[in-house]
This record gives sequence, C-alpha cells and structure tokens, in this order.
Amino acid sequence: MIANSHWIRIKGQLLHRMVFDPEDLGSVIAVAIFYHGQGDYAERYVNVLDVFTRRGIRCVITELPGHGYSSGRRGHCGDDELLDCVVRDTLKIIGEYPYGVMGHSMGGLLALRHLIFAGRDHYPMPDFAWLSSPLIHPGGRRSEWYKAILRFFTPIIPSLTVTTGVTSQMCHVKSHYPKQRPALKKRQLWHRRISLGWARALLDIEQLVRQHASDIPASVPVICTQGEDDPVCPAQTARDLFRQLPNTEKVYCEFEGMLHDPFNGEASDQLFAALETWLNGLDIK
Repeated sequence: MIANSHWIRIKGQLLHRMVFDPEDLGSVIAVAIFYHGQGDYAERYVNVLDVFTRRGIRCVITELPGHGYSSGRRGHCGDDELLDCVVRDTLKIIGEYPYGVMGHSMGGLLALRHLIFAGRDHYPMPDFAWLSSPLIHPGGRRSEWYKAILRFFTPIIPSLTVTTGVTSQMCHVKSHYPKQRPALKKRQLWHRRISLGWARALLDIEQLVRQHASDIPASVPVICTQGEDDPVCPAQTARDLFRQLPNTEKVYCEFEGMLHDPFNGEASDQLFAALETWLNGLDIK
C-alpha cells in the first residue's frame, strides 16, 4: 500500500485527506470513498483498507473538521452543507473509475446517507458499499430528555462540544493504534468529543435513513459487518436495518465476541476473510 497525504480547503476549513493506493499504481481498477467514525482519523484504518488496495481499489479518507489533522474544534464537523462540499470535492478526484462508498460507525451512517442521495440522483451511483458497525441510532445511548435539551441549545451554541461517552474499551479487544506523531502530543488523533450542532445533524441523518432506506439503489452490492457484542452500535439494530435494505445483492456478517471495531483485535482475521470473500464476488467494471 502507498499512502499519501493531501491538504484541501473547503468553506474556510483546512482538511487533511489521505489516499491509499495499491503498490502498483497501474493496477487501480476502482476508488472507494471511506467515511471515518466520530473522533476517528484516517490512519486508524490502514490495516483493514489494505484488503481493498491489494485488489486495486484506491481508498480515499477525508478527515472531517475537528478530526485527525484537520482544522477545527474537536468533534465539530460543521453541518450537512459542509459535508456535501467534502463529498463533492472527493467525487471530483475519482475520475472515470467505478467507485464505492464505505464507512465505519458514524461513517457507516454517512455511507447510508450517501446511498440514499445517490438513489435520488444527488450523487453518482456507487458500484459497491461496505457498512462497518454502522451507527444507525446515534442517539440510542441518550435519554429523550437529553435529546430534547440538545435540540433546544443547538441553535444557540452549535459548536459547544460534549463527550460521546465512547471509550476504547468499547471498541476493540486489543489496541492497535499507531503511535502519535510528535507534533500532535497536545492534540490527540483520536478523541471522544461531539458538538451539539453535529449531534443534531446525525440525529437528522438517522431519521432520513429510518424513513427513506427504500431510496437506496437496489442494484448496489452491499456488505454489512458487525461485532456481536458491540455496545456502541448493537448487533440487533444492525440486523433490523439490514433486513430493510432493498439491495438485491447484500451480505451480513456478524462476528462472535467482537466489539465495535471487528477489524482491531485478535479475531480480526474473521473480518478480513469475510471482506475477501465478498470482494471475490464483486464485478467491478
């Protein structure tokens, strides 16, 4: 795998983008847009994305505002309009290649949004999709009164951040985080902050997915991978969503004893094997 960093400026935000390529650049057959999770950063997905680059699939991750090396207040991703600008800027670099959409946790929810928008002709039609532990119910761990307070204060102080309550112990059995770069000792790459404005945006996307999953193009092959013991995105929630997906080619893989990040941990080879099998069946042209 060849990894390259790029810097882009969108709506006044300086964002960090990583492009992961096959060792042989001439072997690229497709491009995948990968949406990272809340508090995550691009380098955390190097190991799992290697499964795709070895197949000739270039993977592109743009760290949203307040994430990784991108500028902005920790956890404040802006709004729907900024997200659309990031997506459209990423789509520009795909060129004539077929492309897929993928995402983990919050990124899985954003990937579902992308699929719905593609079904409405807002985005080009993807050729494949991977949903990794999708955060289908972002407000699931919060009470209704908490969400009511959130909606009240969001218009007043949208950039105010609160903790997500998610810890590394909820995500994986064994940590595989890369070492931090010296320049970021005071700005950790991984964090657990979320702004009120972005939390409200995620709740709106959740409602979109729940009400309009039928708009997802049925022709897009999709795989959903899920840890059986995931405390962040419960497996039952993923199963329920999977049954609603209209895709004619869809695969659901649940891994016994795994938490929120099945790609990290001693049993991660099960996830890699499932992705390899699924990729074997894809017809990317």
